[in-house]
Amino acid sequence: MILKQRTEEEIEAVRRVLEPQVALTGFYLYGEISPHTSTAKCELHNQTMTITTFWEE
Repeated sequence: MILKQRTEEEIEAVRRVLEPQVALTGFYLYGEISPHTSTAKCELHNQTMTITTFWEE
C-alpha cells in the first residue's frame, strides 16, 4: 500500500547482494516502534525494512 511498485525494487536490491540460491521470504508492516538511540524514547518508523539472514553449513 505504501511502497506500491517500489516493493519490487527493494526486493531486487536485496537479491543483487545475496547469492542466487538464497531463498527469500518476508512480510511488510506498516512500521516499527523503536528508539533511535539507547537513551531515546520509542518512536514510529513507518518505512522500515528488516532483513534476517540464516547461514547453514
